[in-house]
Amino acid sequence: MNDIKFELAKVNDITIILEIIKERCDWFLKNNIEQWDSWYYEDLYDDKYFLEAMKKNNLYVVKNNEEIVGLFLLKYENDEYWKDFQPAIYLDHFVTKLGYPGLGEKILDFIRNKAHEKNLKYLRLDCMRCNPKINEYYQKHGFKNKSEGNEPYEYRLWEMEL
Repeated sequence: MNDIKFELAKVNDITIILEIIKERCDWFLKNNIEQWDSWYYEDLYDDKYFLEAMKKNNLYVVKNNEEIVGLFLLKYENDEYWKDFQPAIYLDHFVTKLGYPGLGEKILDFIRNKAHEKNLKYLRLDCMRCNPKINEYYQKHGFKNKSEGNEPYEYRLWEMEL
């Protein structure tokens, strides 16, 4: 990974975006990891959803030598799980292609810098409560577990103070 770039997603990226998500959903299923199930994830977050996110200039792709190898969505409005309305950036649809170890850390660095540029106090996200590996990952990278809930799914809220 010698030429990593972060770009706003473009309409012609949509096919690759959906392929990366499908690949990761299939990997979760194959490895018995309870995370994104392709049967609902692909229906709920289809091309129309991501095209709408592109219009708001919040969907990013990560490129390695011009190949899209990851993506993430940043939200600047209060996420449905957080009720305190603090100045925060919310991370969603954080996914990388298989075979790119360390890419997640580079993405988190980029997002932290983006949050600092906008004078935001927190980086926040939600994830599956029952997935120990993803929860360990966020804790290892400086997030603190702030809350848990059961609706619309069994989730855990993570926050990093910036």
